[in-house]
Amino acid sequence: MARPKKNAEAPAKTARGRKAAAEKPARSKSSAGDEKVYKCLSKRSTRRDDDRKRALTARVNRAAGQISGLQGLLENDAYCTDILVQVAAVQSALKAFSRELIIDHLEHVVAGDLKKGDTESMDEFTKVLQKQFMNG
Repeated sequence: MARPKKNAEAPAKTARGRKAAAEKPARSKSSAGDEKVYKCLSKRSTRRDDDRKRALTARVNRAAGQISGLQGLLENDAYCTDILVQVAAVQSALKAFSRELIIDHLEHVVAGDLKKGDTESMDEFTKVLQKQFMNG
């Protein structure tokens, strides 16, 4: 299926962090200008080297592009099954992003904490996996 043209007027949409459905991440203007800065909802952060950050960003950008494609299909009154194919592509991109982030978190956060004898991040991660992937 040919990819629809992106709407040049639509602002780029990115999001980071998730605590509760009713809460939204705090946004502020950066000193660089109009670029939005998204602050984490928790007080913690994860340092990622440039390669890991680049790989995760590429996956998020792919999903964002596919969501923009969905908007274009809707705006152009595309056929329902064409839209559903695009929805499947978005879901696949988000699954790939989640998979990469899960691996990253296990290898660089949870493993490091477990080596120190700290199980808090593992307990937290288990709860997130249950909520996200096991409907628990």
